[in-house]
Amino acid sequence: MKLRVMVAAAVILLFCTKASALTMNQFVEICDSSETRCRDQPLLQIYVGGALDLITVLDEETDYLSTMYCESPEKLFKVPQIIDYMLTHKESYADRNAMLLVVKYLEENSGC
Repeated sequence: MKLRVMVAAAVILLFCTKASALTMNQFVEICDSSETRCRDQPLLQIYVGGALDLITVLDEETDYLSTMYCESPEKLFKVPQIIDYMLTHKESYADRNAMLLVVKYLEENSGC
């Protein structure tokens, strides 16, 4: 398992050497590099969890964002479900920033 996580981390580093955004194609390649389900891969859970953390900070601590979600984070921030959602929309976001699908998930499931 540790070897798989290390391989996935190496893939991210290879693709993101210039601090470019992780595309959905790259996200899927990381999924495909492991024998475990994508939703169960710690590296991708950390990636999505980091996005949720940033969105929460921006929502709660600044006026930068309008209201992004009305449900409590405990009900809405289900990382495995968000990863599944991202994979169902992978074709239409193939060459775009994967984080956009986290935002789209929140827009569609926010409870507002």
